[in-house]
Amino acid sequence: MIDVSDGLIADLGHVASASGVRIEVAGGAIAAEPVSRRGALARAADVLGDGTDWRRWVLTGGDDHALAAAFPAGSRLPLRWTEIGRASEGEGILVDGRRWNEAGGWEHFLT
Repeated sequence: MIDVSDGLIADLGHVASASGVRIEVAGGAIAAEPVSRRGALARAADVLGDGTDWRRWVLTGGDDHALAAAFPAGSRLPLRWTEIGRASEGEGILVDGRRWNEAGGWEHFLT
């Protein structure tokens, strides 16, 4: 289990790396309630008018007060938890089947 305050992709990347697994995130799951407030985020992106994709905010934005955790396959999730992906053999992070190669959030020790 990890908090995702540095960005969902960045923090899942730490889990994947430390655990020696690949984490596959389903974009549709992160773009739905209760994981994100789709309407409010879409309206905010529209106000910016610069082509900003609000889904990127959900994947890489920081200072979120949420946790991500891995549960054994077939487990019943605790109340108010949502499945957003799966861990499997491999390495790195995939979003909708594509390797995530961009910045995933806040990096503390970059110069």
